[in-house]
Amino acid sequence: MAEKKTNKQRKATGKSRKKNSDPMSYSQLQDYLREPGQPMKPPTRWDKWKQDIREFLEWVHLKGREKLTIMVIPHNERKIFNAHITLYSLSAGLITLLVVMTISVFSLVGKSGEDIQFYDMGLSNSQFNLQSVRMAEEILPLHGTITRYSNTIAELYLKLGGKRTEPYAQGGAGQAIMEDELEKLRTAVEECKAQGTDCDQSRTEELLQRVLFLSRQDNENLKRAVELSDRILTELKSREMQNLLTNTPSIWPAQGYILSPYGWQTDTLRGKQVFRQGIEIGTVPGTEVVSTAPGEVISIDYDDVFGLHVWVEHRFGMKTFYAHLDQVDVGVGDQVDKGQPIGITGRTGQAPTNMLYYELHIGTVAYNPHAFMNHLQEQWLNPPNR
Repeated sequence: MAEKKTNKQRKATGKSRKKNSDPMSYSQLQDYLREPGQPMKPPTRWDKWKQDIREFLEWVHLKGREKLTIMVIPHNERKIFNAHITLYSLSAGLITLLVVMTISVFSLVGKSGEDIQFYDMGLSNSQFNLQSVRMAEEILPLHGTITRYSNTIAELYLKLGGKRTEPYAQGGAGQAIMEDELEKLRTAVEECKAQGTDCDQSRTEELLQRVLFLSRQDNENLKRAVELSDRILTELKSREMQNLLTNTPSIWPAQGYILSPYGWQTDTLRGKQVFRQGIEIGTVPGTEVVSTAPGEVISIDYDDVFGLHVWVEHRFGMKTFYAHLDQVDVGVGDQVDKGQPIGITGRTGQAPTNMLYYELHIGTVAYNPHAFMNHLQEQWLNPPNR
């Protein structure tokens, strides 16, 4: 009887499935396949998860099979357009559209980034060109200064008895090549300045190569100047040179400032050009006058032009002359040391103000005394006597 009843139930269930078009769920299928009287196993957590996932997928499948009808109704008597589309197709279309839009957005952003990068590179290149031109403009006068400095050191070394073969020659073919490079660099600078930001990269590279060549030459000139300076200092420390420097008039005869330098000057009293064999040093009243080198006082005299004046004779045929003094503190025949006071400045003779007139003679020729004085300070200032 139980088996007949079970068969009847299965037949009824089958008939109901035929009437209902919806498929059976997973739980319904399990109930249908389970033997009558078979006890249900208690579900585990994993079974619950699998059942939830299956039910969710079944729900998605059922929803995806649902159809949407799109109707286009014209305002005239034309036929109504009907379109039936499943949710699966609609979802696939939306996902495809989203993917296409995402790819398009990233492509546009990447292209914009490249354009901005190229713009920045172009801007950086133009700034680099301007900076290169500016650097070349600054290198040119610096090169001139370094050349004059190194040549002055070389001339000083030669005057102190150095060999002409030791300083590197700057004349001949080497000088011609350097002048040609300088002229080409000036031309390149002017062309790039005229073009401004439109100066091309090749022109800038050529300009920088010439600047690099010039910098290397300047570096070599400075190395040579430093080497010669060391030799000059070594030479000056020798006993013979120390003796020469000690007996050379190399300090200021009075503390003050240059009123009138050595050379051609306009005489304010006579109103014409005269050659002044010495220098006029303006001082304050009561300023001491010192001997600029060791020597012997050979003359003390007075006249209407120079007023009270003193002659001091030194070694190596040198003599110094001090005029317009207000007071003399030494006598003829006295031996004086370098820096020893010999008198006081004044306004005697034709001096327009309190001053000292100072001359330096080597043999019978009057030389510019300022060339022998201490040049550690400005040319027209007087450093304190040491």
